[in-house]
Amino acid sequence: MKTELRYLVHDPDRRGTDRYYVRLRIGGLMKKKRIRQQFKDASGEITKDFMVAYWAALAELRGMVPAEKKTVLREDTFDWLFDQYYRSAAFKRLDPSTQKDKRSVIDRFAKTAGGLPYKKYRREDMEKSQQARSDTPGAADKLVKVLRAAFNWAIQQKPALMAHNPAVGVESINKKKSGFHTWMPAEIDIFRAHWPVGTVPRLAMEVMITIGARRSDAATIGPRHEFVKDGERWLRFTAHKGRNRYPVEIEARLTSELIEAIDRTEVGAQSYIISAKKTAYTIESFGNAFSRWCGEADLPHCSAHGLRKAAAVAYAESGATAPELMAVFGWSNLRTAQIYIEKAEKRRMRTNAFERRAAYEKQKSVSLLAAEKPNETNGVNDG
Repeated sequence: MKTELRYLVHDPDRRGTDRYYVRLRIGGLMKKKRIRQQFKDASGEITKDFMVAYWAALAELRGMVPAEKKTVLREDTFDWLFDQYYRSAAFKRLDPSTQKDKRSVIDRFAKTAGGLPYKKYRREDMEKSQQARSDTPGAADKLVKVLRAAFNWAIQQKPALMAHNPAVGVESINKKKSGFHTWMPAEIDIFRAHWPVGTVPRLAMEVMITIGARRSDAATIGPRHEFVKDGERWLRFTAHKGRNRYPVEIEARLTSELIEAIDRTEVGAQSYIISAKKTAYTIESFGNAFSRWCGEADLPHCSAHGLRKAAAVAYAESGATAPELMAVFGWSNLRTAQIYIEKAEKRRMRTNAFERRAAYEKQKSVSLLAAEKPNETNGVNDG
């Protein structure tokens, strides 16, 4: 006989002795567990001891639910290869956000290719997979990049799981090379004019433009990273990106603009930049907040990453060398630094070209309006 408690059954024995069982259907079979504690007290209330035993019995029975049959993956398929990759130490060393991003790309590819033999995959197949996503060229190139890394991992295993990397040599189809918009000096001035010193957005701007910090670093840099060198305030921190694989320590001197912004803004004990709730931002929430601040300053096309690029160009314009840029921004590739040096040189050449043009126009104008020489005549003979 059922009681007022779900799964609880009252089943007296033949002598009329009360017996209570928790009964639950497990994998098609009915399982039960007897409860021996007193059911109700003199006032008719269910006793506390009975309820404790009831919940314990229910938890025990539910724990008996048979595990789902594990799918055995064929070793020659992409599904098996990607499963091995996800389990690898190399993949687990990646930041959780990076793992999530790579899984998203790979899992979408595996929806159609998962059951295929990966060792038969060739470069032309990789190019076809890329072209099939040509409507979103950025995503198409990202697939090639992510699979290239997975295949490289497979080749490096002992014994090697692959003999070649079909993603090597596949050219990108995304013709938009510039990426995030690089802030112009005028846009930085607009942002500063909209967000005065003392506001959180202004502090965020000064942190990133001074240090060239990524949003992942700007969200966490704070007083705990400060130290004094030669009487000046400096920051020392490990870049968030790649910190688990190739940690890079960065040092940066606080400029007068940044010091003023810090001193005149409410900051956190751990992080300079805090939210309205007085808590530090997560990386994602900081990026979203900064995009919102840009929109409110009528700069919807600007972003936190583009500000880092502007900082790199500004340092290059000041004459910083490629190795110096690498030290400031924590880059390991000389080519990355050279990109910003070339941007600075182009900006400098444009400025020079316009100045030369203006000087030429001014000289030409002066020449045409110059006074006649004293010995010149009007073309009339005196004699």
